Amino acid sequence: MAILARLWISEGIPFAFSECPWLYEDFRASIAERLDIDAKQISIAGSGRLGYSLAPKKWGEAYRPDSSDLDWFAVSDGLFERLCENFERWRADYASGEVKPDSERERYYWAKNRDETPSRLERGFVDSYRVPNWEQYGAFLATNRCLEDLSVKLLGQNEAPKPPGRLTLRCYRDWRAYERQMTVSLQAVVDMRGRFARAE
Repeated sequence: MAILARLWISEGIPFAFSECPWLYEDFRASIAERLDIDAKQISIAGSGRLGYSLAPKKWGEAYRPDSSDLDWFAVSDGLFERLCENFERWRADYASGEVKPDSERERYYWAKNRDETPSRLERGFVDSYRVPNWEQYGAFLATNRCLEDLSVKLLGQNEAPKPPGRLTLRCYRDWRAYERQMTVSLQAVVDMRGRFARAE
């Protein structure tokens, strides 16, 4: 499973940019420069990588340029540590009441992010939407502003995919953490397919 994750799911030109590989290189170089990491540490996962989804609930669902998400990810211990520090600062501010959600919907997601993120950090990854885009949480703010600008650039390029929602990025501490998480995902698919086969 780890070999599949490393060679098949993380390398090469993603399916979403198969017709315009130069744009993929341009976009990931832009992200890397903004986040102060190397372009080789940026890539795409999910159906945008393979052309179809490996997620258990979306197994085999084809990638569609105008309706599928683009799941960007970075592998950088420096960025990961900055995001971790920001998360812990936000969690402490939230616990103390220094920052408060503005709505019931925000309250729900803040509590969800507060409770779910620590276990993900222990496994070596964190998502860009887990902390509000506020100045005091600069690593999250910089990451999400970069992705917002990338969304605009995608709309301005006829050949580029046009994902419907906001872009997000998952940051891994290192390649081992990435491979471990992809292995978990692949094993979930194998287990699901096995259950379907036995049911038939």
